[in-house]
Amino acid sequence: MEHLEAAHYADPLGYQAAAEGRGEAMFASRLDLITRHRAPGRLLDVGCGKGEFLSVARTRGWAVAGIEPSQGLCEHARAAYGLDVRLGTLETAGAEAAAFDAVTLNHVLEHVERPLELLRGARGLLKPDGLLFVEVPNCDSYLLRAADAYFRLRGLDWSSRLSPLHPPFHRFGFTVASLLHALRAAGLEPVELVTYSGKGRGYRGGRGLAAVMRGAAAALLDLLPNRELLAALARPLR
Repeated sequence: MEHLEAAHYADPLGYQAAAEGRGEAMFASRLDLITRHRAPGRLLDVGCGKGEFLSVARTRGWAVAGIEPSQGLCEHARAAYGLDVRLGTLETAGAEAAAFDAVTLNHVLEHVERPLELLRGARGLLKPDGLLFVEVPNCDSYLLRAADAYFRLRGLDWSSRLSPLHPPFHRFGFTVASLLHALRAAGLEPVELVTYSGKGRGYRGGRGLAAVMRGAAAALLDLLPNRELLAALARPLR
């Protein structure tokens, strides 16, 4: 599976990170969440992809850096935005300990084999009063519940929660309760948790009728709580 995942994320033009339409507004909303609790300072985005989030953060006063395991995406972030992005993972990139005011994990935690280790590693990069931002799919959202109900009605033994055989290769799923538990187990104290719609992420949800139906369902379910994406902010426990 690793070689399939690497191929999926290797091409910056093929990888549909949120760079279309509402991407900038989405990144700004993430930064608004962070700055409610932490003034701009040094920010490290782990798994920074093509660098769009870091580019927006820089315009809002953050001194930004990134870590990205895909060489193609890493090179794109440097060339397109002039970003300081290290090729590698949190374990191999050699980021400075206790040096960052904010560390962000934007749709990274669900992809890794050892999410608790990643959270602990991210905690070690934070200043004592630093802030960790984590965003993951909300596996208990009404949208995914509706998708699973549709699969059952069609007699399909499918799950909307995980995708071990196709992009984006989610290895773990998180709910509000399980994400809070993971943060605390990693030595972090949650300070805010929100859910919101995934329709602004900019990923292409397919074509034809299926994409139209998914968009319509997302728009309706966005009116309800417990939405498609889950974001948490946490500080190191003292």
